[in-house]
Amino acid sequence: MTFAAFSGRPPRRARAAVLALCASVLAVAACATAGGGGNDLVLGLAVPLTDGAGQPDVYGVRSRMGAQLAVDELNAGNLFGGRTLALRIVDDKGDPATAIAVADSLVQDRSVLAVVGHVYSGTTIQAAQKYQGHLPAVATSATSPEISKLGEWIFRVASSDSANAVALARAANGMGRRIAVLYSNDDYGQGLARNFASALRAAGGGVAAMDPFLDDTDDFRPYLRRMQSRGVDLVFVAGLQDPAARAIAQAQEVGLAARFLGGDGIEGLAAMGARYDGTAVGVLFHGQMSDSARAFVQRYRARYKEDPDSQAALAYDAVRLLARALQQGHRDPASIRGWLEGVGAREGGSPAFEGVAGSVAFDQNGDPVNKRFTLGVIRGGGIVLPEAGR
Repeated sequence: MTFAAFSGRPPRRARAAVLALCASVLAVAACATAGGGGNDLVLGLAVPLTDGAGQPDVYGVRSRMGAQLAVDELNAGNLFGGRTLALRIVDDKGDPATAIAVADSLVQDRSVLAVVGHVYSGTTIQAAQKYQGHLPAVATSATSPEISKLGEWIFRVASSDSANAVALARAANGMGRRIAVLYSNDDYGQGLARNFASALRAAGGGVAAMDPFLDDTDDFRPYLRRMQSRGVDLVFVAGLQDPAARAIAQAQEVGLAARFLGGDGIEGLAAMGARYDGTAVGVLFHGQMSDSARAFVQRYRARYKEDPDSQAALAYDAVRLLARALQQGHRDPASIRGWLEGVGAREGGSPAFEGVAGSVAFDQNGDPVNKRFTLGVIRGGGIVLPEAGR
């Protein structure tokens, strides 16, 4: 997932979802919080709590909620030899330039041992230059293939779009004959679209049209009418939920009889109304994907009175992963980085980390190996997995 610079319309947010989040923002307090006392073990949490218009950012707020739940559960277990785990929370606003500044502030804070974040690919890519050689960072939902090249101090708990695109292309081949791509003109959209098109060709398919957009694009009708004239019956959206919502609504207006498919960036469409039913979505987490996921949903729901999404689950996992290093006595950034490098290694490492969003074992690029990515369908205000309940 990534972010395109703000220009006019508040991007990335389903309007109804933002209104619902206001209570959650109050529940998890202010936008920037320092770590606790001198006895704390401090992790940085770099997330977009607000967007370019100063409004709550859905992805960042829920990431914070998942991270805080993990911290509270861990502290309740007294797992750190009498010390307490704390978060130093910084708001990167989903903006790459701001991400550099907040990353620098975390590096300069000697109490911070490691970082959970960032959420978007663009902010992760820019912040990495500050973390390199200083602080290990575990990105949550950042999926751009470029993150694999950022160096030995950057890890992530979400699978790369170079892998996710293969699953999405496989699904697309079974859903449509003539396939078009709409992609956000940023790190996330470009990378996902490029890998999707490549995987589709490798599987014997092809792309009938490929068009870029910006997050504040209002009118998709010219693209959609051209697709209609070309007989497109499946549209793949490599972008986020707000522009995808506009594209789908306008496709219905112009009479384009095509299904829509997208990656994890459009997960939020499930909460935006019945008109998005039937849209297929690749998800990084689902509450029915495992017993541990189901148990997490129950705990999260009891705490926040709502269901978790991928952002909440991945932030939860990233905190618990770093806490595992702390529990095993790794209490400085270099030692934590070395421990992360060995998670799931066949020789000389530690066992894979079993998170609520799946197992994490890192390859030489800090990417999780064979991380689960599955396809669901929006139906009745939720995302239904074909294999749910197995």
